[in-house]
Amino acid sequence: MTPQWRAEPIETDLSRAAAKTGADRLVPCVFTDLETVEPIWRELESRAVTTPYQRYDWIAAIREASLDTHDQLAMVVFSRGSRPMALLPLAISRKCGLAVGTLIGTGQSNADFLPHDARANADLTAAALRLGLGAIRARGIALDLVRFSNQPADWQGVANPLLRFAHRPGANNLYLTDLTGKTAPFIENHMAHKRRSNIKRGARRLEELLGPVRLQRAETAEELRLVHETFLAQRAARFAVMGIDNVFASDAFVSFFSGLAEKEFGKARPALRFHALYAGETIVATCCGAFAGSHYSQYINSTAEGPAARFSLMSILVAELIDELLGAGITSFDMGLGDFDYKRDWTEPMPVFDTVVPVTLAGSLALPVMDLSRSGKRFIKQNPALWKLARGIRLGLYRARRLGRD
Repeated sequence: MTPQWRAEPIETDLSRAAAKTGADRLVPCVFTDLETVEPIWRELESRAVTTPYQRYDWIAAIREASLDTHDQLAMVVFSRGSRPMALLPLAISRKCGLAVGTLIGTGQSNADFLPHDARANADLTAAALRLGLGAIRARGIALDLVRFSNQPADWQGVANPLLRFAHRPGANNLYLTDLTGKTAPFIENHMAHKRRSNIKRGARRLEELLGPVRLQRAETAEELRLVHETFLAQRAARFAVMGIDNVFASDAFVSFFSGLAEKEFGKARPALRFHALYAGETIVATCCGAFAGSHYSQYINSTAEGPAARFSLMSILVAELIDELLGAGITSFDMGLGDFDYKRDWTEPMPVFDTVVPVTLAGSLALPVMDLSRSGKRFIKQNPALWKLARGIRLGLYRARRLGRD
């Protein structure tokens, strides 16, 4: 049976490209709008190695909410014959006179990765990927350099093809753990006695203070509205202490979170799901996360202030969440980018890498400046004294802005 994604005009584009170079090679073909590439993307996603941040539904929701407002899309499909084997979905914008490509949605992502069928991994060499970048320029689309950020060395045991380009360590670590073979209740079976006892004691005292403790998924519009509003309030309070504006309160992010989470109601492994930790009738913590295959990524979380904050709220939430994920067959779990001590109770730091690939002479000339900027950011974040100073400066600037608005 002919797969639906091979219908016109896609079949024509892929077949013509394959005919020119032979069906046994990976052949790049460029698409410039999401609607046309959607059936290819979804079919490939069903068998691809990918993080949650390259799922079609995640990307489409980002574009719909206007979180990603780049000038031009250029999505390269690498096919063997007429069968898509990999996808390089770029958003291109002008920066300092250069046409710069990034993965679509990279600014809202915890990890850049090339979605691909693992059987094509060895063929996705730097040379093959450069052919794809050349195919973009052959379509008359300006592209001087491409920047990939926060790339894991591998994903679910499959090497990241994008790291076949020269790369450097990123500014942060990605916190991830393998849940294969783990069983619920997680804290009983896999945590040290002292840590397990602290979490259970916190849950008991929280229940004494406010009522029965439970983790609940937001599966109706009203539940989502309540959890989302609580999340925004809790994050605003936390960001104020850190000296950061609450980006999640922007119209674009509110639309993205609420719109995508509601569309995914009822799915076993949705592109976005909110959870709330209740104590009695009070939401004391929240998190939202994304699924891809057998992986779950905790995208962002929040906790309440006040008396309840004394009881390790995020640990109680994560303990309940991991048990739910194990029951759903999830085999790996991450808590996103950023070096925070609480993440080490559940996950291990994984280094991630940044890459800049020049495509033109102008891109090559800009490379040293971009390398210097990326190296400086990592140096500050990985040096405790400098990072403390940077956070203090950030908090002072934030308070100055608030005084100016008031």
